[in-house]
Amino acid sequence: MITLALDSATDFCSAALQVDRQTRVREGAVPRRHAAVVVPWIRELLAQAGIGFSALDALAVTRGPGGFTSLRIGLGVMQGIALAHDLPIHPVSTLAALAEAADPHRRARRLLAVLDARMGEVYAGWYRTDGRTRRLIGREAVISPRALSPPDEGPWLVVGSGLKVGPTAISDALGVGLGAVRPESHPHARALLALAGEVEAVDAGHLQPVYLRDRVTG
Repeated sequence: MITLALDSATDFCSAALQVDRQTRVREGAVPRRHAAVVVPWIRELLAQAGIGFSALDALAVTRGPGGFTSLRIGLGVMQGIALAHDLPIHPVSTLAALAEAADPHRRARRLLAVLDARMGEVYAGWYRTDGRTRRLIGREAVISPRALSPPDEGPWLVVGSGLKVGPTAISDALGVGLGAVRPESHPHARALLALAGEVEAVDAGHLQPVYLRDRVTG
């Protein structure tokens, strides 16, 4: 199985190519430069593996939430590849990818994934892990950190750039339910490879971004 994955939802961009059990990655902080790096990175990964687009079996991409422009770039590139080569594409939540990247072994029973949504808000998703299965509790939301309301007492592992938006507000909102925090965590294409099998593939023509807010930024 050969799968190409791309995350372009935030300033930290990554592409990953899995050929059987070997994974190659290109990644880096590229604020406002996604359009300049995404396609070259993908071509570089394919060249390193000695294959072309026709060898791919499937694609995975973050569908959002995230930056408006960077999301459109990533989705557009992957949609084009899927249409040109008749490939299934797995659209993965950016927050789910963040949770998976921060806790790949799924040891945290309760996890809150938060991304900076700008305008003083965060994109937030509450996750609970039962055995090896991680599930979203309720719905993803764009929300003020002060308005976060944990679905149960915790403790909650909190991950992502949203911690930098309102660290005190998030701490106050979770109270004694606050566990460890990992503000340096970010979504990653490698996490998409792990999650692709858990997300139903869609036809490229039906691929749509998920912004979570009417007024988009970035």
